[in-house]
Amino acid sequence: MRLLWLRNDLRLDDHAGWQRLADHHGETAAVYILPAHWRETDGNGLHRLGAARVAYLQQALADLRERLAPFPLTLLEGDPVDLLLAWHQVQPFELVTHAAQAPEEVNWLARLHDAGVNVQTFEVQPLFSPEQVEPLFSKFPASFTGFRKQVEKAPAWPVPAPQPAVNLGRLQAAACPLTTGIHWREISGEPAHPAWQGGESAAQTWLGHYLFEQKALAHYKASRNDLTGRYFSSHLSAALAWGCLSPRMVWHRILAYEQQWGSDEHSYWLKFELLWREYFHWSLRVHGRRLFLKGGLTGKAVPGAFNAEYWQAWCSASTGWPMIDAGLKELMATGFCSNRLRQNLASCFIHELGLDWRLGARFFEQHLVDFDVASNWGNWAYIAGAGHDPRRGRHFNPHRQWRQYDPKLTHLHQWLPELGPVTLKQVEAHQRGEQLLDYPAPLVPLD
Repeated sequence: MRLLWLRNDLRLDDHAGWQRLADHHGETAAVYILPAHWRETDGNGLHRLGAARVAYLQQALADLRERLAPFPLTLLEGDPVDLLLAWHQVQPFELVTHAAQAPEEVNWLARLHDAGVNVQTFEVQPLFSPEQVEPLFSKFPASFTGFRKQVEKAPAWPVPAPQPAVNLGRLQAAACPLTTGIHWREISGEPAHPAWQGGESAAQTWLGHYLFEQKALAHYKASRNDLTGRYFSSHLSAALAWGCLSPRMVWHRILAYEQQWGSDEHSYWLKFELLWREYFHWSLRVHGRRLFLKGGLTGKAVPGAFNAEYWQAWCSASTGWPMIDAGLKELMATGFCSNRLRQNLASCFIHELGLDWRLGARFFEQHLVDFDVASNWGNWAYIAGAGHDPRRGRHFNPHRQWRQYDPKLTHLHQWLPELGPVTLKQVEAHQRGEQLLDYPAPLVPLD
């Protein structure tokens, strides 16, 4: 029997795993396993499955089941290796699954291999094939710019075309011998944005709407740092993170957009962001566990310590900095905040509060619907000076940032309506600890 183990590749299109099943002449099965430890809360009150993440995952799995019908998708919850070995003991199988990215996944696959399971891997997450990137492995570029210049040297680095979904009609389904199911907690409410509806069907619909109906890519570079709005960014990150969309499909759809309306700085910049994602992806493959150390890849991260008062204020969005609290409230309520907000939240967490950057990365991991292990940890390390930044960290001036990106306080009023009709100058004075509003005093005055 051949078993496909899905993880963050919840789609049919451009998916080598389904091709492996279609090519098999015997019985086949597909399984998604929710790791039980993702729900476990640690000593800092963190786990890996915030409500918005759970809602998206539920929707993505429901959509995939519907697209697969009548072929069944088995859902399990527990330790992935223990469950797969229990299945293998009753019904031996050949396991196919996408290649490991994070150390945790490397450990899972190694344990299965050591237990005698025949494990075959394939790629579904990156733009480029391992064969294309392999020349960089011995001396991986220390900066994104170095990587980008390498991959933009045509024609050595074409992005392979996405493969169409295979015909699954001839698959012979094998029954799972284990008790199946995932215990979902009750989730209420609709996604904060139509692009954040989980599943391949919704993701493909949004991609077509964004590019070809709304033509919102025409202003992408100019609007991507906005804090609010329906079309200010592509909103594709959640679908890419859970594998509901292939990055190769997105890339080639951008090329189709350029053929129809022409290429410019805006269409280039969305591809530029996909290359950033690609850089973080391969960096994690190369550096592995080093990224998760306090010193990160450089060993020179901004020193961070634990402060219980600051940490609790952060987790309750009561830092006394209205601009930051508004971003935290949005993140915890919706599982999303803009790229610009993420950078400012990380900068304040690391440089103003002096907290360990890895704690902030784990906080984001719990709440972000579009959590991607390589991009999230890579970006936090970048801000902390522990990653791929030749400037050894980024410290933003919060006042200057909000004068530029929320001058009319649109985002602030949306998420902190209790402030009332305040002005930007009043908010800045409060955050400096000078003229306090009817709002908690700042933990640390922002100069």
